[in-house]
Formats: sequence, structure tokens, C-alpha cells
Amino acid sequence: WIPQEKSILQNHGIFLDGFIVFLNKDQSIESAEIGPGWGFSTKSGYFGFVAFKHYHEDVSEGFSFNDDEDDDEPEDPDVPVGQSKFYGLNAFLMTAVGKPFTLETHFYAGSFYDGWRLSVGVTPRWNVSSSLELSSTYLFNKIKFPDRDKQVDTNILRFRVLYMLNTKFSASAFIQYNSANYAAIANIRLRYNPGEGNDLYLVYNEGRNTNRFREYPNLPLRTDRIIMLKYTYTFKL
Repeated sequence: WIPQEKSILQNHGIFLDGFIVFLNKDQSIESAEIGPGWGFSTKSGYFGFVAFKHYHEDVSEGFSFNDDEDDDEPEDPDVPVGQSKFYGLNAFLMTAVGKPFTLETHFYAGSFYDGWRLSVGVTPRWNVSSSLELSSTYLFNKIKFPDRDKQVDTNILRFRVLYMLNTKFSASAFIQYNSANYAAIANIRLRYNPGEGNDLYLVYNEGRNTNRFREYPNLPLRTDRIIMLKYTYTFKL
């Protein structure tokens, strides 16, 4: 709908969306999500939505969210094998894109497998100039399974830098820390684009353990280190 002239809204509307994933072996439902919502955009450039979703998950192998040093119970994962159906409220808000500084916020509250989850995320983004963009993300998850006396709190922190020297050369750097598995990863990418469909990449990846002493024998400082050179060329037929 397009409101009247005096409204702060540019437009708004209701929607129904979702997805479904089938297993290849027997075409059973592995994962599904569906639900209604309301979305809007304002005349000042803000955008957002609120949605209530129904989730279906078929877990074929139990898993855990937290790589805890005191967790010696692999037979008792955070999420056990089986089918689960749960519901949650999702919300998203983004400030005007055309401004030098923008802010994205994410929110989820609701049931989660046989427990519940609260998630809050914030992503500030600053366009310092036409060549330089800085952004960061903080995501907090509080997960609790009261019937099984389990609780997981996770913090994810990301930093990203994008520099564009010109239309042909750009460089980006990405660093992330995840408290759930005590891991920090870094990615640096250089891109040379002399023409459409013609790209040369130089990529450096490194992962590190931030808590090496949670296991015995002690874990290595680095989990991996990769240097990759990639060239793509698109042929015209």
C-alpha cells in the first residue's frame, strides 16, 4: 500500500514467504521455514520488516553450538537427533542507504528446537569516502534448553574493510571472532578487474584458536593458513 501524503511511510505491505529443503536420498523434508510478515519503507529511506515464522528441522546427526573446555559429553549434544517444529518472531530495521553512515539491526525471539532462543545483531557501516568503506557486526545469541538443563551464550564479532582504488583494483579484509568455538578467522582479498568477466584474485585466509588449552594435548595456535591465486575469464560465444 502507498499511504497518503502526510504519512511518514513511503509504502508498506504484508507478505508470506519461506523455503523448503528436501533430502536427495528419500525426498523427505530436511529443513523448512514459512510465515507471514509486514514490511515497510519510509520517505526518509528507512526499511524494515516484522515476521512470524514456523520452522521445521529434521536433525539426522546431533550437534552442539559451544566448543566448551568442560564439555566431555559428545553423546549428549545441544540438539539431539529427531524432528523439531518451533516458532519465532523476526525483525529487521535498516537506516537510509544513501547516507554516509548506516545501521542494520536484527532480532529473533521464540522457541528453538526443544528450547528457546534470543538473538540480537547490530551492523554499523560507514562510507568514509567513495573509495573506503568500514563495517562491523556484533551478534549475540542466548539459547536455552530448560528440560535438559542446557544453556549456550555465543558472541560473534566481525570487522570488514573495503578499499576501491579505482574501477579495476579493490582490496578487502575481513576478521571474525566466535566465542562458541574459540576461533578467530581472517580473510584478505585483492582483486584486479581489467574488464567485465575478467578477474584476478589473490586471497589469504588464516584461522586461529583463541583458547588453545581447552583440550589436551593443547591445540595448535593456527587452525589453517591458505594463500590462493584465482583467475576467471568469461568466454563470449
